[in-house]
Amino acid sequence: MDGGYAVGDTRSDAEFDLPAVLARLDGADIEAKHDAVETIVEHIDRNPDPCLATVPKLRSLLTEPNLECHEAVAYCLAELADHSPVDVAPSADEIATFVAANPGHDVTPDLLRCLEAISRKRASAISEYTDEIAVALENDDPTARAAAATIFGRIAAVSDEPLEAVDDRLEALAATDIDHTVREQAQWALDRLE
Repeated sequence: MDGGYAVGDTRSDAEFDLPAVLARLDGADIEAKHDAVETIVEHIDRNPDPCLATVPKLRSLLTEPNLECHEAVAYCLAELADHSPVDVAPSADEIATFVAANPGHDVTPDLLRCLEAISRKRASAISEYTDEIAVALENDDPTARAAAATIFGRIAAVSDEPLEAVDDRLEALAATDIDHTVREQAQWALDRLE
């Protein structure tokens, strides 16, 4: 390895043509949007910084019902939030709204992972979305439940407002959830709610 790439790897940062990706994300052609999202997926692990400029376009794609790449969009948002929570924080409203409106959607765990990453640096930026996030405490996916519990613990740490609406649900998760991580995160959140 030299400079982060395997020896002989010919890829370069120049491969990511940001203006072209943004233009395809902004266009009317569904297939072009899908291709643009796939281009972001291909580059996000290797060099996420240029991909950060796509966040506003990615979040707008969540509202397009005919788009068949919501999973890739959610993955990108989660990865970018993990890399730079502050840059993705302005998308919290759209992400939380999607989670509340589509609690059983396949992308919900990644979107909760995104909100959880934002809560690491900007818990106050998502504290107004407690009702939307609370829906995820009932999600079938344990990673979604664990992320939601973690978010509530972080919100409790920065908020003076009581989170009584989720106390009972967190207590139930801490006591009876089948997933060990969910139980731990729910108890961690409850400790911060006290």
